[in-house]
Amino acid sequence: MPTTTNIYLPLQFNQLVELVKTLPKKEKQQLTDLLLNDEQAFDVPEAQKQFVRNSIKKYKAHPELLINEKDAWKIINEQ
Repeated sequence: MPTTTNIYLPLQFNQLVELVKTLPKKEKQQLTDLLLNDEQAFDVPEAQKQFVRNSIKKYKAHPELLINEKDAWKIINEQ
């Protein structure tokens, strides 16, 4: 049985992207599937979930506080 050795390669994100681009199409798909199926990639902290739940309750109780998307983008772009 062959032995393996762990090697640490410090890569910048853009270097990793370029490396992935050189993979054959099948291996890119395997990597995509692996990342999409990685449970940790979709873990949302409970505190963040609770914040969203509370926000939804607040806006359901007071829908007059909501603004439309066009106005929201205006506010965001003014910042």
